Amino acid sequence: MKTKPSGQLLIEVVLNLALLVLILGIVVMFLSVFLSSQKYSGFNQAVAVSGFERYRNALISISQNNWSLLDSLSSTTDYYLLASGNQWVIATGWENIISFNERYSFSFRVGNYFTSAVKFITTTAIYGSTTISDYFLLPRLVFKVE
Repeated sequence: MKTKPSGQLLIEVVLNLALLVLILGIVVMFLSVFLSSQKYSGFNQAVAVSGFERYRNALISISQNNWSLLDSLSSTTDYYLLASGNQWVIATGWENIISFNERYSFSFRVGNYFTSAVKFITTTAIYGSTTISDYFLLPRLVFKVE
C-alpha cells in the first residue's frame, strides 16, 4: 500500500486556500463595482440636464436685463428661479421638481470671478443622497448704442 509523502496534503490545502481567496477577491471587486453603479440607477439624467439648461438660460436672460439683481445676491445663499409671466423671479431656497414620482431639488449660487463683471454660477441638483453640480461663468454684457 502506497502512502502520500508527508507535506503534500499541506501544499494542496494551501493552494486550494489561495485559489479560494483569489476567487473571493474577484467576486468582491465585481460586487463593489456593481453596487457603486447602482448609486445612479434611479437618477434621471434628462431631468438634471434640462434643469441645468433652464437655469443657465434664465440666468443669462437675467444678466442681460438686470445685472444689478445678480450683484445683490449673496454668495453663501441658495437661490432658485420662478417664472412669473414673461420674466424670471429669484427666490431663496430650493426648487422641488417631481418627475415620475421622484423628487429632484435644484438651486444655484452666485459668486464673483476675480471681478464683479463676471459671475461664477454653481447650479446644484439633488436626487436622494446624490448631488450633482454644474458650473459656468456669466459675463456682464454691455451694449453700446451709437
